[in-house]
Order: sequence, then C-alpha cells, then structure tokens
Amino acid sequence: MVGDAFRHRVGVKPLEVAKWFVRDADWEPTLDMKRALIADRRHEVVSFRDDCHDVAQEAAELVLAWVGKSTSQTGVDALVDAALAVPDDLTVLRSVAAGDAEQLPFVAGVVCSPSRWRLADKIGQDMLAVHKPVALYAEHIGAAVDTTLTRLSPDKPVWRSNWTLEDHPALFQPHSPSEPLVEHPTELWIRIERETLRRLPQTRGILFTIRGFQEPLTTYVQRGTQAISTLRELVSRLPDSLARYKSVYDYRAATISWLDSLIA
Repeated sequence: MVGDAFRHRVGVKPLEVAKWFVRDADWEPTLDMKRALIADRRHEVVSFRDDCHDVAQEAAELVLAWVGKSTSQTGVDALVDAALAVPDDLTVLRSVAAGDAEQLPFVAGVVCSPSRWRLADKIGQDMLAVHKPVALYAEHIGAAVDTTLTRLSPDKPVWRSNWTLEDHPALFQPHSPSEPLVEHPTELWIRIERETLRRLPQTRGILFTIRGFQEPLTTYVQRGTQAISTLRELVSRLPDSLARYKSVYDYRAATISWLDSLIA
C-alpha cells in the first residue's frame, strides 16, 4: 500500500574517525566542482552569521588536520579552505546556553551539493526550522534529533544516511524544478547523502558534514534483486507529502512498475 506505515528514523551510527571522509574516484572531480562554485558563485555556496567565526575556525582546523593540511585563514575563510580540502559540504552549529537547555543555531556553511534547498535560507535556524520543509520531520524525529545533538560528545561522533530520487544528475541543485524533467524511471538518478556529526571540544559547537553521491538508477539496480526490492519498498511506503519533497511523487507509479518488472 502506498504510504503505509512510513516513519522517519534518526538512524545514527558510531563514526570511526579514520573513515570520517570517503576517499573514492569522485573525490577530485567533486573538489573541482567546489572550486568552480566558490570562485564563481560564492554568495550562493558560502553563508554565515557574524557570531560564527570561532566555531567555524575550530571546525575548519579539525577537518584540515584529518587531511594533513593547515590554513593561514581565520573564521569562515578557514572553513572555506577546509571545504576545499574534502568533497563534503561543511555546516556549523553554534552552542548557545538557554537556561538549562542548549540551542544549536546553524551559523555557517559551505554547501556546494544542496538537494533542492538554498543555504542562505537556513542560516540562523535550529534543526527543527531547517527541516521544516521535510514532511513529517517534526512529528517523527524532531525531538529525537535535538536529543541526539545535545548528547553528542567530542569523543563519540556519529553518522547517518538518507536517500532520494532526482531527475537531474547535478550535485549542485539549489532549486526545485517546476515540473518533471524526464519521462521514464530509467532517466532518474538515485542520490544518497552521507552525513556526519562531530561535537567540537573547545567551542562546543557541532560540525555537520554532508557528502552527496549521485548514480544513475539504471546503474544502482545492477546491485541485484535485494537492492531493487529494498528500493521498491522505500518508494512505495512514502506518504504523498514526503514523496513530493523527495521529488519522487511524479515518478512513483512508473518507478514501482519498472522495479517490479526487473524482479518479476
């Protein structure tokens, strides 16, 4: 049944720091893309709040140390240098005391692989507000995500992943198209995002990294029957509201039918 028994999951797992960033064949091509975007469209891919610089500096130094590099830049400029050293997008949350609680506003980011959202729209927001466009986020995992963040410690980083289908192969997609771009599921791409979360020991902020991977759906299904069946279940269980957010809605019926034909 379409939309049956769907529920968001936080799904974090312990992160092995030695495997923080994924070295693969797309490492250098993705860095080339980031260099071009930062050179030509910096105002779209770099955004920050004035109180970000100490936490951005610490986040940058952590990333650069992992790749064996350093920077003479400071603040958000150091974060840009760090973002040019790894293929992942880098976003920074500042820790702000609020009585006995902790607030974690999003204060800086270098984002070159947005999945149909604009970086500037998110600056200054907490996680719940950042994810407001995500259907059922608040109801299902809003509180759980906040709890995960506030409990995060510097010595216990975590990672998680999510997925969507897209009708354009670009990693840099800040805008949603007004209408479908392709006609058949064989023209779709599967996008998987690997996210990591690390508490910064000095400023107590949080570094949230995002690495986007895009692959033609026709290539993805070559993984075999189990991968096809799992994807079919994921697509069919999405409520309409979330299917629209994930760019799946217009293609869902045809995609389910096509996946069924592959395992018939």
